[in-house]
Amino acid sequence: MKSRLHFMGIGGQGISAVAQMAHAAGETVTGCDQRESATVRALREAGIAIQIGHSADHLNDVDTLVISPAVPALDPNNPELLAARERGLPIIHWQEILSDLMQDKCVLSVSGVHGKGTTTAMLSLMLVDAGLDPTCEIGAVVPRFGANYRLGKGSFFVNEADEFNHNFWHYHPRLAIVTSIEFEHPEFFADYDAFLSAFEHFIRGMDLQGDWPLPATVILNADSPGCWDLKARLHDWPGQILTYSVGHHAAPEQGPATFEAYDIKLDGETSFRVRSRLATSSIPEEQVLRLQLPGAYNIENALAALAAAQLCGVGIESIAQTLEGFSGTRRRFDIRHQGPLKIVDQALDVMLVDDYAHHPTAIAATLEATRRRYPGQRIVAVYQPHMYSRTKTFFDQFLHAFDAADIAIIADIFPARERDTGLIHARELVDGIAQQPAFASGRSHIMHGGSVAETTELLAHTLRSGDLVVIMGAGDIYIVTENLLKNTQQA
Repeated sequence: MKSRLHFMGIGGQGISAVAQMAHAAGETVTGCDQRESATVRALREAGIAIQIGHSADHLNDVDTLVISPAVPALDPNNPELLAARERGLPIIHWQEILSDLMQDKCVLSVSGVHGKGTTTAMLSLMLVDAGLDPTCEIGAVVPRFGANYRLGKGSFFVNEADEFNHNFWHYHPRLAIVTSIEFEHPEFFADYDAFLSAFEHFIRGMDLQGDWPLPATVILNADSPGCWDLKARLHDWPGQILTYSVGHHAAPEQGPATFEAYDIKLDGETSFRVRSRLATSSIPEEQVLRLQLPGAYNIENALAALAAAQLCGVGIESIAQTLEGFSGTRRRFDIRHQGPLKIVDQALDVMLVDDYAHHPTAIAATLEATRRRYPGQRIVAVYQPHMYSRTKTFFDQFLHAFDAADIAIIADIFPARERDTGLIHARELVDGIAQQPAFASGRSHIMHGGSVAETTELLAHTLRSGDLVVIMGAGDIYIVTENLLKNTQQA
């Protein structure tokens, strides 16, 4: 008998993918979320009944309540949650459903602070294009899939493995990529040591017994100091550890990386060649790999996916074709508009880019990559800080994250699973950035945007022809782009 599953907080990226996978597998799936969104609309189109708001009435005829970890963190007294407990209904995290779907598959998990979604999408498409028919779960919509998941009949299962709330402990991959490690999620992890320990636990829980054509393998970013901290903790782990680098080797004394990018071009184009030191991998020296996406960090993502794909038996020619055709995922340097746009009664030639970057390192890397890929254009950065605790924790790093922008607009903080206790305000970030050399000298300009609606209005009156706008954040700042495109018409 099929289960009747109710997904609370179904509008999140990961949980929405799993809800659709369960629905496609024949389970009876319903859901609810706090607000309408593009994801909610897509789920309804897929045939899943969704209600807005939370109510105990949603639980009628339900076997299991499936929740996002954010739900109890935001409101432990949520009426739906309390009612489920009172009725004795099983309450599970969506990651547990995903773990069940992975049974009898060769799991390839992509973890790390930066680049998970892009790397997962790249690897998924490499396996698809090689005819391996993988099942995939990605934390962002992949345009070629038209969704954030894919159901396949092959033996491989590719997923994005998130560290928050120890979510990735539910997965037991045969191969794991770690794209980068630096302190994140201060609202959950006590300190960097606790954060690092979570990754160690994840790796030690990998599939060492499965009968698969590739050995248990961890692929680490040699350019991330945190990855070397993790490697040191895995000195007695029996699997194989491979590394990749784009030439910023964080621990050169450890010797060259297994996969190394060289002949890197970032100005006006993104291309590179690869040197492999893995016996089973053959990459011709003349093979040039080209990306549509800007930035050395996207070469890192491509290199990580390439290493995993090679271990799965995918040839370099096929990999090169996949990378060249890869246009990114939704909200990862997602070019939403390029060309004339009517804004405040005038036609402006602008480029609008949506990006999920919300950690200072990711913001700085995105803006620097934009500067190099699009030299000569005025870069306008619009950023919505994500959560009060992390804005406070990373405050000093945020002050330097916008150095590559000509104009920076900081919107009000998106609370996510937190409440505003007066810990910090976006204006404090604006004041701090204003004192940095580029902004204090007048070369660059910083402004407080306010709400999403106010930020849209400020941006509209700031824009001029030739501007490249990068709209960043993990909250609802993407609505700025929607508003600009919806409230104007192409000239």
